[in-house]
Order: sequence, then C-alpha cells, then structure tokens
Amino acid sequence: MKYINLVFIALLFCISTNAQSGLPLTIESSKMDSYLQDRQPATLSIQINNAPDSVKKVDVKCTFITFGANFQITKYYATNSEGFVKITLDQNLPYQQIWLSVGDYLYAGVYVNTGLKVTIDVSKIKYKDGVPFIGDGIGYSGIDGELNTVMNKHTLFRQGKESKLTNNLNELCRSRKNYTSDLFFKKSDSIWQALTELNNEFIQQYPEYSWAINNEAASEFYGMLCTSYWGDTMPQNLLIKINNHQPYFTSNDGVLFYNYLNTYLNVRVPSIENNLNKIDSIYPSPKADVLKTFLLAKGKNSFALTYPEILNSMKTGWCKRLVSNELNETTIKQKQIDSLLASAKKLDNKGNFIGTPLAQLPFNARLYKLDSIKDVNDFIVNLKSKFKDKALIIDFWATWCVPCLHEMPFSKKLHETNKDLPVDYVYICTNTASSIKVWENKIAELQLPGTHIFMDEKIVEELKSSFNNAGSGFPTYVVIGANGNLRPKAIQWMESLDRDKLKSAIGL
Repeated sequence: MKYINLVFIALLFCISTNAQSGLPLTIESSKMDSYLQDRQPATLSIQINNAPDSVKKVDVKCTFITFGANFQITKYYATNSEGFVKITLDQNLPYQQIWLSVGDYLYAGVYVNTGLKVTIDVSKIKYKDGVPFIGDGIGYSGIDGELNTVMNKHTLFRQGKESKLTNNLNELCRSRKNYTSDLFFKKSDSIWQALTELNNEFIQQYPEYSWAINNEAASEFYGMLCTSYWGDTMPQNLLIKINNHQPYFTSNDGVLFYNYLNTYLNVRVPSIENNLNKIDSIYPSPKADVLKTFLLAKGKNSFALTYPEILNSMKTGWCKRLVSNELNETTIKQKQIDSLLASAKKLDNKGNFIGTPLAQLPFNARLYKLDSIKDVNDFIVNLKSKFKDKALIIDFWATWCVPCLHEMPFSKKLHETNKDLPVDYVYICTNTASSIKVWENKIAELQLPGTHIFMDEKIVEELKSSFNNAGSGFPTYVVIGANGNLRPKAIQWMESLDRDKLKSAIGL
C-alpha cells in the first residue's frame, strides 16, 4: 500500500503543478464555462496531395467523442476535387478527440481544440492499407498540430507492450472479487508503475507534453478502477484519489473516466431524480453537472420528462447548453419518427423493400443485403409495414463485436420461448470490417432465426441517428412497439430479459 500511496501522491502533485503553470483548463474547471462561451468553434482541415488522377474525391469518416446520451457520434464527409475538406466542429468541446479515417490513406485519433490541419502526401505512403496514426506522408500542423504529432507517436510507441499492460489491467478489474483488497491494489499498482515507466521513456523525447500523456493515462487507469467496483462499495481512500483526478480531454479516456465514475455512483440507483440527488450530495458544480450529462442515456426512453429534470438541476452553462441542445434535437427526431411510423400503418405489405433477398435458411432466418437507399425514412416505413401489427426488436451488431455475439444466444432463447407474443426480431449487421461470407457463417453458427440484414455502415449510422440517436457502438437495441411507438432504450442487454421484461419492453 505504501507504493500505491507514493504513486498517487506523485500523480496528484503533477496535476497540481500543471494547474499552476498555464496549461489547459480541466473539463471540470470553474473557468471552463466562460472559456467555451468566448471562443470560436474549432476546425479540422484535411488536404490530400498527389492522389492518382482517377481519384476525384476521398471519403472522410469522423467519429466524435462527446458528452451526453451518445459517447460517439459518427459523421461522413468527402474532399473536393482539390483533395481538401474543412470541418467545423459542432460542440466546441475542449480538446475533442476524433477518430479519423481518410479513405485508405490514414486512420488516426486526433485532438482538435482550436485548429488542426492534416496533410496527406499519397506519393509517400508505402503501404496499400494506408498509415495508422502517423508515418511517411502524414503531417499535422496548425495550432493543434504539434500536440497531435506527439500523441500519435505516443500511440505507436511500444504499442504491443502497452496493449498487454492495458489488457492485464482490464482482466484484473473484471476479476477484482477474486483478490483481497491489498492484493488487488498491489497488482493494479504494479501495472500502473509499468505504464508510467513506459510513458516516462517516451516523455524524455517530448517533456513539454508530459501533462497530456500523463493525464490521458491517469484517466484510463482511474476509469478502469471505477469499473471494478460497479455494484459494490469502493474503499474511501481510493474514491478520494479518483475524485481528485481531472481530465483535460474530451477523449475516449477522459469521457469514459466520467462515464465510469457516474456508473459506479448510480448503477443501483433506480430513478433519475435519485441519481441527481446523489450526485449533488457528493459533488459541487461543475463536476456534478459533467457527471449528470451521462444520465441522458439512462433517461432517453422518457426524455420529455427526464431531460428537463436533468437540465433544471444544472448550474454550469456549457453543460446546460449541451442538455438543452439534446432535448431540442431529440424532440424533433421523436416527432419525425412518430409521424413516420404512423404513416406506415396505412401501407400494405406489397413491395416493402428492406434489401435484396439472399437466402431463406432452415432455422427460419431470412437474409437480406442493403448497400444503398435513397431515403432512410423509406426503409423504416417498409420495415414496419412488412411486420404489420407486430412489435419489432432491432438489434444493431457487428461480426467482430464480442458483446454482440455473447448476447445472441439469449436473443435466440427469448425468440424461441416467446413465439406466442406479437414480436419479430430484426438483426442489422454493419459491413464495417466484415464480409457477407463471415456474416452468413456467424448466423449459421448461431442458428439464429429472424430477419437479418447486412447493411452498409453509412446506412447503419444514419438509421441509428433516425431512431433518435439510439446509441453508439454495438450492440444497440431499438424497440418499435406494435402501436408504432419508438423505444430506443427499452433494452440494454438481451441477457437481462425474461418473458415479463420482454413484454414490458415491447409495450404489452
């Protein structure tokens, strides 16, 4: 325990020192609100040079990390004929991380605070699959350029060793109850020291960015420790140290740190009102308000009641603006989807196109493929019309998604044991990093009945967005009741459902 305390004290000293040396504001800083209110929206520019003449435009995929009901929001862009595109960020959050895919040329995680330009020289890229993070032909410039150069180099620095340590930490946290408290802390401290040594080796080359590297590492470490105590009571001395950590970045690590802490606090708290009261009893604003943004996901199924409740409890301006914007957007989308689903009842079952039919499998599985569609609303109408007078459970998944595959047998059992209920199951699989053959093999392996659609990733993201931002990542479940009501958060996990819970989820 002595070693752990020394490490935590050193980390807290670094955070305190950073706060006094003109470094960026932390997310929960009392000055963050006025800072965000006064500055201009950040921009991301991409310039592609020396592309082949046959390339008229290059597709750009941006997955934005954000606070609120959705941890990730994916949007698509394209360069012009000159190989250029400029993207203005919507939310203007501090050091917002974007997972960036530029054609087959680049995949990287970038941080945009003020302005970043990414330059890609195709003639210098050596590999047909492009460049991961940074390498020949890739340049980062602008106000945020040097930070991104360093952080992407850090991602590649001894990547295998760091990944192994992180995996060890994940496994340790999942199995915490198998250890005594002292042994768990000893093991976690050993992993933290190894990660710190690895980071310090890199920081020797770029000491001016130690604040960024150490802060992101601490966010990931503390966030994982939070997950290990979900549904349990964390030792007070550890909770104090976790509460003292303050992320700088709207990043995977920074946002998930707050999300995991919120989950620890509220995993057993049933109502939004009780969630709010508990957070306010522990933290002052703005930290309390940052944590409250994650209650949007929990309250989405009854957002008309819960979102105003969350909003009215807040004092921090930028958090209030975020919740207010989500309330407005969700209200508009809900009206659109309600109108759309209502119109579907007027249609008959003829010609309701939901994809190109591929096969009818012996275990009552119907397979379709959908590569393109003129209007995602037409798809929704056709889907509801095809299953007239039935509730629908729509399962968004991916062939490589471990949690998705884990849930499939529970979905199958639910389907088989409740055939008398007026509900159909629609499984929508993204084509990202997969193929029809892999998809078909998975379905056959699982012997999973229902309607299966292998869908282009752009349609998947647009469809999830149309379903009132149903959720980010996979698996995501959406329920459309037999009466046409949309219930985007009625199901969290298939494993948790029995017959009564299924009936409740579909509105019976």
